[in-house]
Amino acid sequence: MLSESTQLSSASATTNHELARSNSEPAHLKRKKHSNRVFWLQMSPALIVLLIMTIAPAIFLISKSFTNSSLLNANSQFMGLKNYQLVLTDSSQLHAARVTAIFVVLVVLIEMASGLFFAQFLYKKTRANSIAGALLIIPFAVAPAVAAMIFRELLNPNYGWIDYFMGLVGLPAHTDWLGNSVTAWSALVILDVWQWTPFVTLILIAGMSALPAEPLEAAAVDGANAWQIFRHISVRLMAPFIGIALVLRTIQAFKTFDSFLILTGGGPGDSTSPINLEIYRVALQSFRVGYASAMAILLLIVTSILTPALLRILGWATQTEVDK
Repeated sequence: MLSESTQLSSASATTNHELARSNSEPAHLKRKKHSNRVFWLQMSPALIVLLIMTIAPAIFLISKSFTNSSLLNANSQFMGLKNYQLVLTDSSQLHAARVTAIFVVLVVLIEMASGLFFAQFLYKKTRANSIAGALLIIPFAVAPAVAAMIFRELLNPNYGWIDYFMGLVGLPAHTDWLGNSVTAWSALVILDVWQWTPFVTLILIAGMSALPAEPLEAAAVDGANAWQIFRHISVRLMAPFIGIALVLRTIQAFKTFDSFLILTGGGPGDSTSPINLEIYRVALQSFRVGYASAMAILLLIVTSILTPALLRILGWATQTEVDK
């Protein structure tokens, strides 16, 4: 009896101590715990959608890349890294990777340079610049597939507007623009630059508008000309905005698919066939899902490595300019 009474007393004392400690817990900690629970409760629908729409398909894609899965055969076998080995040694896929790299470098460089050029004139708040800013949004608002269809009709050798106006001024008409690799490449680059330069320009206009006036005015007082101010001060101060535009455009350029499929179809031959178009052909025309999954995973790895590398290069270049 004495032992049981002692145990009950000990248990009661422990309970009372825990209640006292709970009651003595600061009010701000209680509010913080409650707000954390509310936060995760509110975030749970978005997290569930994210899991279903991105993480689950990514896991499925990775798992398929290790098999010889095909839409024509329900049975698939585990192949390990065989698909990756085949992709990295396939000459057609290596050619597609080169086409993708050349396209990304060309369009991103042109768009970044054009965006910086236009931002220099459009960042000031005037009525004309407001109208120009509104007009800039129009190409960006057009769906890539629609833009590619419009360009294809403009370049049609039989009834396209380009050939029609060339004939009016005495230039050779009925030119098969998309039948020549040089002009086909030019059409793809012009289409992408026309559509995405406004996006880069708007980001850089925001950066130019946020620049402090004091360093620019001090440089002007010291006798620096417009080019020196732009090169040594404006570009350095705009480095975060340039980095944002550079990364977003590089990622988007790697994803370009519509214009290649609609405008050139990868032709003539395979001269304009990027890796995205090859993934489409392998997966949905040859039905080799496992092989196409390995191609997609390798493309994802490349873009994941390239994005932080671009930011580091930009930071290094900016720091070097500052040290000068």
